[in-house]
Amino acid sequence: MSPTALRRDKPVRPAGTFHFCFHPYFWDFLIALLTFFLIFLLILTCLAPERYELKAGDIPNKPIAAPRDIADEKATGERMQRARGQVNDIYTLDQMITKDVVSGIDAMFHGMNSAREAAAGRVKKWDELRESSIKAWEEAQSQDLQSQQASDEPQPTPLPEKPDDSQLYDEAFFQEVQKMFPVQLAKDDILIIVRADPKDLDRLKQELTDTVRDMLKIGIKQEQLSGFKVDLREAVQEMEIPDELKPLGITIGISQLKANLLYDPEKTQEEKQKAADNVEEVVYKKGQFIAQAGQPVTKDQIILLAELGLLKDDKVDAPLFAGIALSVFSCLALSAFYLIYFEKELLQKPLILLMISTILCLVLGVTYATSRLNPYLIPAAMAGMLLTVLLNARIGIVFNMITALLVGLMYGMQLPPVILTAFGGMVGICLLRSIQQRNSLVWAGLGTAAGNMLAAGSLELLTAGGGTGLFISSLWGALGGLIGAVLATGTLPVWENLFGIVTPMKLVELSNPNQPILKRLLVETPGTYHHSVIVANLAERAADAIGANGLLARVGSYYHDIGKLERPYYFRENQLYEDNPHDRLDPMLSTRIIISHVTDGIKLAKEYNVPPVLHDFILQHHGTTPVVYFYHKAKNNSHGDPEVRLNDFRYPGPTPGSRETAIVMMADTTEAAVRAMTDHTPGKMKERIRTLMREKLDDGQFENCDLTIRDMNVIASTFACVITGIFHDRVKYPEIHLKEERENH
Repeated sequence: MSPTALRRDKPVRPAGTFHFCFHPYFWDFLIALLTFFLIFLLILTCLAPERYELKAGDIPNKPIAAPRDIADEKATGERMQRARGQVNDIYTLDQMITKDVVSGIDAMFHGMNSAREAAAGRVKKWDELRESSIKAWEEAQSQDLQSQQASDEPQPTPLPEKPDDSQLYDEAFFQEVQKMFPVQLAKDDILIIVRADPKDLDRLKQELTDTVRDMLKIGIKQEQLSGFKVDLREAVQEMEIPDELKPLGITIGISQLKANLLYDPEKTQEEKQKAADNVEEVVYKKGQFIAQAGQPVTKDQIILLAELGLLKDDKVDAPLFAGIALSVFSCLALSAFYLIYFEKELLQKPLILLMISTILCLVLGVTYATSRLNPYLIPAAMAGMLLTVLLNARIGIVFNMITALLVGLMYGMQLPPVILTAFGGMVGICLLRSIQQRNSLVWAGLGTAAGNMLAAGSLELLTAGGGTGLFISSLWGALGGLIGAVLATGTLPVWENLFGIVTPMKLVELSNPNQPILKRLLVETPGTYHHSVIVANLAERAADAIGANGLLARVGSYYHDIGKLERPYYFRENQLYEDNPHDRLDPMLSTRIIISHVTDGIKLAKEYNVPPVLHDFILQHHGTTPVVYFYHKAKNNSHGDPEVRLNDFRYPGPTPGSRETAIVMMADTTEAAVRAMTDHTPGKMKERIRTLMREKLDDGQFENCDLTIRDMNVIASTFACVITGIFHDRVKYPEIHLKEERENH
């Protein structure tokens, strides 16, 4: 059977539908959930504003202020709408239209040239016909008059030199010419074009083009087009051209003139949106009155009050609820991350987490109550101080910061409570880091009060600039620190007893020889008591040397052998005479008697209400080591009987689970072994100590504790130093008869 087989079995967790209820993480989750809701409700109570029963037209008897910043969406929307309306429509000057208009005018005058060429062709043709008619008439004149008289056919006559327009320009001509123009022209306009002087037409083209260009350069909107056409008509009338050409110029200009300043809906909308975005939001700041006393409440104000949750209806202030929930969750998540990464062993101790949660909620509740008197009266530092004393300074610092954040949230996101809690708490934690006496809490309270006074004074200087307010605020801050220290001191025994916490101060009290069980040990088993004192000296020095809890190791040493009170004379250090009862007992029975002092010690510890943390020293100070003396005795008596097994002579364990219990095991073994040595020279004792520790290590006694080889070397050196001081050589005093010496002198 291996040594580990004799260790205490782990508790069996019942299987079944609710087996998860026995997992520590399940209780951790429940505690965290309960803590979240308690803190959430507490902060909600602090921040939730008074609710009113109002409707539009009602007159409140006192002004109603906004509990937080809120935007007046309707007023902001009206401002944005006005800003959009003030933005003019945006038009874009289209240069292509300008080119098209000028090109149209050019096309008209190009058509005029073509029309004039066509008319010139008609005139030329008329001239040809006239010459033909004259020639025919001359031939007819040269013939015999009789023959002409005798003929019944009419005689040809020459065509006139200047023909009539109807003779030159028939309907076919007008249809042909009309195709040369991009717009429809009247016949009179075409005749004017045909008859006009080319220079006059060139002047008309130039002046008309310049006038239209100037108008288009300014930009013409569609709704302005008719006005520009009127202006164009007047401009043409004022041109220095023949009057008959002016109607033609008006017709051409009006027909070609177009709006070139076009509405741009995209740019207009973009500018309107920019103007709306630049509008300052209408916001009621926290503390600003939404409704005035004695003034009717408007519908818009009712909407704002409803959004803020200030009306007695079913609507809640969702942003307030969500903000508080997220803030509390964030703070608790920070503490959870710390515990997971740096204090993971606490996750296996739901009772300790429940204590932390209770302290946190209690401190926040007390702070809420005191804040009604003065905002600087903040005893929140007691959370960090209590956790430092009950657990350790690291946890105290972390939860002091978490408490500071939650107190700041509880005060409505104000900075002074955060600074007072953080600063005052840190001062108290630093003063309590190595506490061993309860009066240390008094000094820590004074330090916290001084820290709060300093923080409150500095904040008052920053905000108010001094005066009597500086002195009063400092006093309130100091009073808050004192209250926190008084509450921490007064409730400390409650936490110790309720959650089974052994503080350094409790350990100091337990080390007092007047403790009933220690007093019995001193009176009834003086040898064991003396042995325990030496073990305590060894253990404390060694624990301090490797950074373990020296005070815990010392007190654990005092109690580790209290089980020997049941059968004191069966242990060598308590035997006053040479008679040893084990000489008359079977080795196995003797082993059972010796081993029973462990179970007897647990029984006495429970009877005398010794804290559970010291039970480990009673159970583990022998681990699963064998009682070698009786094993050898049994083996010798049996003459090599194979039925005598070493494991039958082992202690039941368990092996040491902490550095402190392992150190006490080594100190206990070292003290007994060195006392039994005859040669107490330093070298021999040091060699013996290292041999004993190596045997324990090889036997697997240190598998469940965090001792390193370096730690064990330091422990061995420390033991040797202390043991050398105890078993030092004495000067041999000469024999002198004092009576004879007095008579001779």
